[in-house]
Amino acid sequence: MSSEENRPDDQKHIQHILLVATVILLPGVLGTIFGWVHGLLPLLVFYYLLRYGKDSGQKYILFGCILACIGGLAFQIFEQLLFSITLIPVGFILSESARKEDSLLASGVKGAVTLAGSWLLVTTILTFGMEQHPYTLLISSLNQGMDEAIAYYKMNSSVPADTLYLLEQTFTQMKIWTPRVMPGILICITLLITWFTMAVGNKMLYKNTGAGPWPDYKFWTLPEKFVWFFIGSAIFVVLQIEPASTISINVLMVTTLMYCFQGMAIMLFYFSKWSVPLFLRILIYVLLFFQTFGVILLGILGVADVWTDLRRLNSSEQETDI
Repeated sequence: MSSEENRPDDQKHIQHILLVATVILLPGVLGTIFGWVHGLLPLLVFYYLLRYGKDSGQKYILFGCILACIGGLAFQIFEQLLFSITLIPVGFILSESARKEDSLLASGVKGAVTLAGSWLLVTTILTFGMEQHPYTLLISSLNQGMDEAIAYYKMNSSVPADTLYLLEQTFTQMKIWTPRVMPGILICITLLITWFTMAVGNKMLYKNTGAGPWPDYKFWTLPEKFVWFFIGSAIFVVLQIEPASTISINVLMVTTLMYCFQGMAIMLFYFSKWSVPLFLRILIYVLLFFQTFGVILLGILGVADVWTDLRRLNSSEQETDI
């Protein structure tokens, strides 16, 4: 990096600070529209700490947080602000892991554990001022939302009786299953945020500095033995022996997501190999992520790669990537 990149002028300093403050504040102020911006905060922290150096990056984040806290007090969005702050530590941990040259897998585990730990710590602290644990409140609010939806459809005379019966049965089953699969859903969200930060952050560093902490994502692969978690959980789900079945459902959700990540890497590998045009890539991304079949296909690709080596990676490359 050149000295000009490491020492941006005052205007750029202000822009960076304002960007950090905006990413922290915006989801709290306009959550219905910009709630997704939460997921960009770990990426921003990770990128700034590695792109501009630890000292400059920390200053941008610190002053951005101070500015965001002032804004949070003005808008009275304390809970949303607190949730945003819980997303910052994972960016720090991933940047430190990158500096130590930890492997991709080790860095991902550290990041996911840090994010889960941040949420657990904050929810535990919030419990002291609440009658119920935030997790219990989440389940209760989801159930309440389903009850309100059923009541709304019952009051709507235009809804046919058979449709209403089907909706009632669906919501009833959802109320039964939601508490059972919620742990897996939360772990998947944690993994998604960590994966997004690492994959996109690594790509951004390659593009802007010519070097990233980890190998290109298109070569990423899971350890071969990891597939037995997927197979074992699927077997226990089919056997339906409680409580092993409930635990296995959550494990199956997490392992399926992990193999979706590997399937995505395979897809990117062939996009690059075949020089697929950007427009066509975007179209395929949209079709994959907005169709259930697309997610299933990525998972199948990921699992198939364990035995078929779809990218024809040699053993030394696989060890480097893991």
